[in-house]
Amino acid sequence: MQTIQDIIDLIDKSIKADANNLITWWWIICDNFDNEVDELRNFINHSNEWLNNYTESLIKTTNINTLKIKYTSASWYFIEIPSSQKSKIPENFIQTSTLVNALRFTTEELSNFEEKILNWENMLYEREYNIFKNISKTVLESFKEIKNISKKIANIDFLSNLAYVAYENDYTKPEITSKYDLEIIWGRHPVIEKIEKNFISNELFLNNKNFINIITWPNMWWKSTYLRQNALIILMSHIWSFIPAKSAIIPLTDKIFSRVWANDNLFLWSSTFMVEMQEVANILNNSTKSSFVIIDEVWRWTSTYDWMSLAWAILKENHDKIKAKTLFATHYHELVDESKKLKWVANFSVAVSENEDNIVFLRKIIPWSIKKSYWIEVAKLAWLSKEVIYEANKFLRNFENNHNFNQLSLWNFQTEIKEKIIYKESEIEKELKNIDVNSLTPIEALNLINKWKNI
Repeated sequence: MQTIQDIIDLIDKSIKADANNLITWWWIICDNFDNEVDELRNFINHSNEWLNNYTESLIKTTNINTLKIKYTSASWYFIEIPSSQKSKIPENFIQTSTLVNALRFTTEELSNFEEKILNWENMLYEREYNIFKNISKTVLESFKEIKNISKKIANIDFLSNLAYVAYENDYTKPEITSKYDLEIIWGRHPVIEKIEKNFISNELFLNNKNFINIITWPNMWWKSTYLRQNALIILMSHIWSFIPAKSAIIPLTDKIFSRVWANDNLFLWSSTFMVEMQEVANILNNSTKSSFVIIDEVWRWTSTYDWMSLAWAILKENHDKIKAKTLFATHYHELVDESKKLKWVANFSVAVSENEDNIVFLRKIIPWSIKKSYWIEVAKLAWLSKEVIYEANKFLRNFENNHNFNQLSLWNFQTEIKEKIIYKESEIEKELKNIDVNSLTPIEALNLINKWKNI
């Protein structure tokens, strides 16, 4: 450790904190570290003082008040005098160029100064560069020790920060196992909970008897939050971090796959749904039983039959062959009924409280599906005008009434339309319409229920 401290002291004493970013240029080495650098730098720093004194002496000698000494990278140092003062120019001035309104000269003294300062600048550059190389060589001699200590310091920094974050945010230690089952109690999103003061925690249980959760969800952002928070909790567990949850049992996970959103890639001639399918193909081709997968929709905005069929096929492929633990969020409510054919799938949704006028998304996972997407309610929360919301609700009610199905249940579209066309009122419906509920005795009501049940 003493060697490292010596190197730190050497760098502090030798290298400027605001050093030039070009090591072949000057202003790298600290003042008072090297005598030669100090002498060269002192001369160069006082060069302007010499030029000012020399300019004043020339003006006094020639009586040309407009005389100036200038510098360009092409012409170096020169004396510039207006053409109107040509008669006052001394014989020892050596003309170097002629401009439209001025003449340029040099003198023996100015040439000597120019040669000296250019040489001294080159000497300073070379001296500073050589010192820098020697310091670098000294550091490299202790490279292994520096690398070893750097790794230890980085590890301490990493772990101490994880500990600080865990303490500040009430994280808990997860149990990592080699078993298959996953259990997260009161899980939270580590980023969103810092913004949302009243963050609602949720649970997740996946095992051999239920390793796929289909989540039918109101069309609000909380769906993505739930999916991602569970993926993040698993990821954090695998980097030795405590997690935002009350408790958790996390199985060793080989990969985490995420299909949550996509943008087109026009440069590679890929549309948005092509990008989505490439992501899904990557999941199906590379996930294993030890993987964790979150899928936030399979393309919703194009041909519903095609993409509903794709969503089903993707779900079934994972269920039958891969068996990766999966959260599959969808607006295809028809998948809920179809998923009953799959042995290891469970359906969940978010709790919603609603009446005729208002809706509240409770952000709590409950173990059954929903059959609505709440598009219009979400639009209302986005402050669309009352007129637009009213017209949308009116159109939806008329559409559902005329087609005898709820929220575009396209999976059974043809069957439902046929049933609507050949519909005939049943005997039970007729009897129900004619019942006088107020005069019905309890025993009569029970007899009617038993009769209808048998029918």
